[in-house]
Amino acid sequence: MIGARHTSSQRPTSAHSREFGEELRRIRKRVGLKGLVVEQKLEWTMGKLSKMEAGVQGAGDGELGALLGTYGVDRATRTRITRLSREQDRSCFVRAHHGEPPDALLCLRMHEACALTITCFEPLVIPPLAQTAPYAQALSASQVQARMDRQDVLRGSSSPDTVFYVHEAALHLVVGDAATMHDQCLRLASLCDWTRITPRVVPLSAGAHTALRHASTYLTFAEPLKPLAYAETDNATVFIDEAKAIEEQRQKFALLDQLALDIEQSRKMFEHWAGVYDPSDPGEQLER
Repeated sequence: MIGARHTSSQRPTSAHSREFGEELRRIRKRVGLKGLVVEQKLEWTMGKLSKMEAGVQGAGDGELGALLGTYGVDRATRTRITRLSREQDRSCFVRAHHGEPPDALLCLRMHEACALTITCFEPLVIPPLAQTAPYAQALSASQVQARMDRQDVLRGSSSPDTVFYVHEAALHLVVGDAATMHDQCLRLASLCDWTRITPRVVPLSAGAHTALRHASTYLTFAEPLKPLAYAETDNATVFIDEAKAIEEQRQKFALLDQLALDIEQSRKMFEHWAGVYDPSDPGEQLER
């Protein structure tokens, strides 16, 4: 299963090819067919389908047509999968949101689920994986459930080691109301106690820096999978695993590590802002 945290395949794959393979696997699971049964129906060699689903082997138009015909997919699904199969396998590709929550993107969810580490930086808002439901609701009511579901990746024995770099500007910026911000800051403070999660504040005193210009997330995986980075825009999410870009991402987060407060200093910062936004203490809020 591509969505698993580790992969047994030693053949090179890309984020794009794994996404295509996972689409095929999910369709097969939905129709309730075993891989061996499908291979027998299509008179394919044993293991061919599993290689496709692992992103190791592609599919020609004829093979894909026969496969989707066996699954009995509707026209919209056939069109979507065929377009994906014909898309050139590039090291940088874009996935449009099409009005759906970006948190529900298959390429995003499947790679976060199998990541060993997730490192995220947001300059103006709290990182999505660390947001409370009311905070997410204030940003976009239509994506709350998808965002909360996405956060399940942080729970359990196989959860990735995750670092959130939160710029202090995001703590100043009121999203929702004071109660929303109070609870969000308390949530960040509580995450400081989680074993595999490290929220860190990049203070305003760090000043302007090239590493602070853009939000991004950087993921690493068990070998042989290459690291992957992504960034969200209003209408699409951009994924990239090209070597030079990945090295630039690694350098970006190395710089953020130097600029950010340590975990205890960050905890105190979150607790301070929770007090600032405490709706039961208006005097404290006046000191903001």
